[in-house]
Amino acid sequence: MIKKFNLFFLTFLMIGKIKYAPGTFASLATCLLFLLLINIFNVEILFLITLIIFSYSFVAINNSFDEFKSEDPQEIVIDEVVGQMIPLLALPVYETLYPLPMIYYCISAFLLFRLFDVWKPYPINYVDNNVKGSLGIMLDDVIASFYTIITLCIALFFLGG
Repeated sequence: MIKKFNLFFLTFLMIGKIKYAPGTFASLATCLLFLLLINIFNVEILFLITLIIFSYSFVAINNSFDEFKSEDPQEIVIDEVVGQMIPLLALPVYETLYPLPMIYYCISAFLLFRLFDVWKPYPINYVDNNVKGSLGIMLDDVIASFYTIITLCIALFFLGG
């Protein structure tokens, strides 16, 4: 029972089972879910939820790792969910730099996160190639999310300044 829940969780409601670009679909679903949840909860609650998902991901990956065939299986998309949520949670920072409708921040965060997640500039590529296990699966997306935040902050600073 717990193994099935872990697989359901790691594939983010089975989005990871999509044949083509499951990470992109998981990131897109995360953006849509964020737009829904930000109207219900505040950013602090969403941060807490993201932190819980991040923490439980290590447990779920370690307990279900033998179900997958590779070191970083594409079916595991919970790392994209966490990685996509982090730049979305920086929304108050973006709004102070340059006031825009929320959808623009979500689209920008989605596009930049996917760019950094696929392109994997240093140190993302180093982590992706050298850190194994659950930490390696999660950490490259977290670093990509910080690249996204930095890029968006710089762009919005110059647009607003």
